[in-house]
Formats: sequence, structure tokens, C-alpha cells
Amino acid sequence: MEKKQEKEEEKEKAGVKLKWIWSDQLLLYFPANPDSTSDVEFISHRTQLLKQSLSLCLTRFYPFAGIITDSLSVDCNDEGVPFVVAKVKGCLLNFLEHPDLRLIQSFLPCAFSWDEKAQGSNVVMIQVNFFDCGGLVIAINVSHNVADGITLCTFLKDWGLMAQGSSQEICPNYMAQSLFPQIISLPGEKHLFSDIKHFLKIAKYIPRRYAFDALAISKLKAKSASSAVESPTRVEVISAFIWKCFMVAISGGASSTSLLTHAVNLRRKTAPPLSENCFGNFLWIAAAQTSNENKTDMRTLVSKIRESIRKIDDDFVKNMQREKGCPGYYENLEKTSKRIPKEAEILSFSSWCKFGIYDIDFGWGRPIWASNCVPAYSESLLFNSVTLMDTRSGDGIEALVILDEKYVAAFENNEELQTFASIDPSPMTQGKQVLNS
Repeated sequence: MEKKQEKEEEKEKAGVKLKWIWSDQLLLYFPANPDSTSDVEFISHRTQLLKQSLSLCLTRFYPFAGIITDSLSVDCNDEGVPFVVAKVKGCLLNFLEHPDLRLIQSFLPCAFSWDEKAQGSNVVMIQVNFFDCGGLVIAINVSHNVADGITLCTFLKDWGLMAQGSSQEICPNYMAQSLFPQIISLPGEKHLFSDIKHFLKIAKYIPRRYAFDALAISKLKAKSASSAVESPTRVEVISAFIWKCFMVAISGGASSTSLLTHAVNLRRKTAPPLSENCFGNFLWIAAAQTSNENKTDMRTLVSKIRESIRKIDDDFVKNMQREKGCPGYYENLEKTSKRIPKEAEILSFSSWCKFGIYDIDFGWGRPIWASNCVPAYSESLLFNSVTLMDTRSGDGIEALVILDEKYVAAFENNEELQTFASIDPSPMTQGKQVLNS
């Protein structure tokens, strides 16, 4: 989108005040196809299709149509979800040539803000953005109090099936309530993210996108393999590599300790694994640390990451299912807390890889790109973070890295990073790069 078009960007929102809560956001970008136009009839038809198919999904994913009443419950009042339709001047493909990450916030149904007071908030909010060319962006917020990224993607796949008129449907499994019963006695301030919250600070955070193609990942795997981890995964090597570059960027900082945290999907940690259709927030935090001054190689960092995630296993999950739940939950909280030093520079990772995001199809093809929200460019209450997502080809990884402004220049000028990653590439060619020999 050209600068003059950016200034003309407009949205027509419903006259209702929407409250943002701690949530996951996902934006799906669909280019125009031959039957796409920008006229009123086309927009109305596609909007009705999305609304009608959404209503079918909500009969199965009924908590998404509710209001959060407190930290333990949702009022499933069947009032539906806030659904905003916006018009955007310009062409989506022009925007995707060089995405302005600041504009992404305007595609969301509400402004970004860190707000833990979820009472009275909608569980899900949706905004559909129609470009002049007929391309569109579907943006969705879901409260992390209720569901995680896997549940969100499962919901979107089902919504896509309903929009296509498919007889197939995805039925969520609500076994989480029986596996992990509510702990009424648990103090509100004592929860999984209590220790992570300690690292939140107000600063100017800058986002950058780094794409790693299959060749780059293969080379990093070769550098990372060891007797401790013979076959490192894509996520492990990219996490270790970004962590290494981060430590170089912050060397000489206030803290000598670097802390990496990774969100872990508990569904895959039980024996046998739970279905990905299990509805809820099945997350835990793995933590690894090292010294900033230690010139740690990739093998060591990958090993530390693997070890931290392996600590969250079937026994760890079963411990939280003990009678009355609370003792086991407290024990696991304490184990995790001991691995998180209070004085450290944190780099928090979340991986959306293998969530099947690019399988979501509403009847006009797969998305050309998927992204998260970018709560940055201004004074924000955040911490340094990285979100990993598959590239559309499926064999690469795109990393959204959000860093305190004081670290950005040193991080992005890292020669090794520039060798292996494409910086802010077009999503239409993401990850394409010739590696230095």
C-alpha cells in the first residue's frame, strides 16, 4: 500500500465499545480471486456467508459466544460475538509487498492493551477487512483465559468448513474441566504467568520479521546436532539461533543472565497424547537460562531448550490431576518458578508451527499470509518476545521478534543473522534467500 493510500486507510466500525483482554490474535490474509469485487453486493454476500457459517460453529464452540464473568467461568449467554466489518482503501497485494506492521493493529476489532481484568469481556471478537481490490483480512481475538492458539485454529478450520457448506464438522472435546478441575482456593495472584509478569516493563518495542527458509534451517540443524540432541527440530534450532543473537545484542546489559521461556502444549505431553481438539488453554512454560557473557554455541543452547521442555512430561501433567488438584498444581508452579531468575533479560517464545494455519479455507482458497498482532512502535507494557509460525510453503519458519528499542540495532546488524534470515521479506516470497557459503 502506497504512502498516500496509507493515509486514506479508513474503517467503518459498529458503534460498540470493545474491551481487549489478554488474548491471542490471528490475522488471515486472502487475496482477491476472479469473483472478488469491492462493490456493496459482493461485500454483503461474503459478510453474510461468514456470519451464517460462524453461527453454526458457535453451537459447538459455545464458550466463544459468551462473556467472561470471573477467572474461573464464562457466561455462555448465546449473544454471539462482536463482528466488525471494515473497509480498507488500496490493494491487499500492494500491502503485502512491504507490510507496514503498524497498520496491522488497525485490522483488529479493538486496540491492543495489556489488561488482566477480563470480567465482562467477550471471549472472542472478529473483524473482517475488505480491501478495494476484493482481497480481505479476517482478524480474530480470543481470550487466553479461555483458549489457546490450538483451540483458536481448530475453531477457524471448522468455521472454514461451514463456510464451504461441507457436511464435515470439527467437534471440540471439553474434557479439560474433568482433567483439570477448578481450584477455588488458588489465590488470584498465583498462576502460571505470575513469574513472567515480573518482567513486564514500559519501553518502546520494535517488531521485525525474520524468515528462515528450508536451506537455512537445514544448515542450522547441522550446526546444532550433538550427542545430546542428535536430531534437533526446526523450532529448537530457530529458537536457539535467535536466543544466541539476542545474547550478543544485549551483552554488556544490566543483567548477566539470559532467560528463554517457551510456551509448551500440554496436549502433546501426556501418554497417550490428548486430541488437538481438546478445547481450552493447555499451556505451560518451559524455562532455560545461561550467562550473557558465555559465548554459548548452538549445540549447548539447543540442548538447554530440549532439556527444559522435556521436564514437562506425562508425570508433570498427571501431578496437576491429583485429588483436589491444588497441591500438585502448586508443586508444578514452584518447580517452574525456581527455573526463572528474578534478575535476567527475558526472551519469551511462542510457537504456532504445525497448527495447520494455512489449511484454513473459507471457500476462496488458503490464506496467502498469516500474522499475529504487533503491539509495538510506541511506549508499551511488554517484554522481549518471539512468535514462530510456519511459512506458507510449510518448510520454513517466520519469526516475529519484538525487542526493546535499545537492542534492535545490535540484533538486526548481526552478520550471522543476516546470513541465515531474510529481514522483513514480502510474505509472497518469504524465506527466499541465497545463503553465503
